[in-house]
Amino acid sequence: MSKILRVSRAKIYKSRDAVSYLFNIFTFLGTNPLEHRSRRYYFLYYFYSFTLNFISLLYCPLSFHIGYIKLTHVLTNSQLLTAIQNAIQVSGIPIKVVAITWYMKRLQHAVEILDELDVNYTQREDLAKIRECVRRCRKVILLFCLPYYSFGISTIALGVLQNQAPLTVWVPFLDGKRAAWEYWTIVLWDTLVMFILLCHQLGNDTYPPIFIKVISTHMQLLVTRVNRLGRPGALTADKHYEELLACIRSHVHIVSIAKIVAPVISVTLFTQFATTATTLLNWFGDMEYPENIISLAFFCCQLVQILPCCLSASQLIADCERLPDAIFHCNWMDQDRRFRRAILFFLQRTQTPIRFSCLKLFDANLETSVAIGKFAFSLYTLIHEAEDGGKTDN
Repeated sequence: MSKILRVSRAKIYKSRDAVSYLFNIFTFLGTNPLEHRSRRYYFLYYFYSFTLNFISLLYCPLSFHIGYIKLTHVLTNSQLLTAIQNAIQVSGIPIKVVAITWYMKRLQHAVEILDELDVNYTQREDLAKIRECVRRCRKVILLFCLPYYSFGISTIALGVLQNQAPLTVWVPFLDGKRAAWEYWTIVLWDTLVMFILLCHQLGNDTYPPIFIKVISTHMQLLVTRVNRLGRPGALTADKHYEELLACIRSHVHIVSIAKIVAPVISVTLFTQFATTATTLLNWFGDMEYPENIISLAFFCCQLVQILPCCLSASQLIADCERLPDAIFHCNWMDQDRRFRRAILFFLQRTQTPIRFSCLKLFDANLETSVAIGKFAFSLYTLIHEAEDGGKTDN
């Protein structure tokens, strides 16, 4: 556990430090076992992993749906809608976790590729950009914690203040209205379940923006290196050519990292887009106090699940589009024939920017996130106009 919680305070950061918090979360959730341990440790860890993931991936989706179905006659319309949206959101967690776990080995290989990229950067300004990337990626996780656990704390607190179970879930053999100890057992169980599920959401939803940010940073570093190609100085023609080949290899590494993380981002982001519409309809609906507080917190969670990833994807596209310009404006005219032939090959390979899609149905960018919000609001307006028209006819 000490290794999971350990924070590096090195003055010189590596790109792998940007994803260290992320992999620590995966280790805590049982999907990324630590290496170089005894067989006894592995047995205990896999038992812990099985128990934790059985609760969050199998029991929770089932219990959330059974809960609101059994209590339909007791819940108000707003409470029922909140319970349904929670159940839908929880049902998407297994899809994300399975996708990330399935590609875990490849994700670890992507980290090894980042180490190969870091070898090319020894200058102070390049190391400063990597250090800034590491700090930003760690801040992403900390910033995600604020709305997520604000939602969790507010949900638990509101349930206790109303003398109700915080979550509308099915708990076998327990009835909160039958005895006080059963009620508080349900509250403790709901708190534990909420903490585990939010940890899963934290890892699942910070994965895309963090990896896209790392890829974007290395693309920016590559643009800076390409701008320096062919500059007059002490380098010989062979050295200029070797540096060009190194830039081409770096671009290949960056594209390979994008291909590794793209399938996971495709599944997880599409799942998030698919569950967002219900949440937005609930937030735009007629929520009463104090349920609207929970709805606001949940809406903030939905925003941070989508917007940072789409913003990072749009920034990456812009960085990729700068690379062909940098290749064209470098000092290639004063170089020999082999350099010019290689620069033409490099220019051709960089014409298509790196894009991430959601199951190849639509691209992940700011335009898509805004379109989803407009669609939800338009649907809400259509429903209300239909209701008002029905009341007028009556």
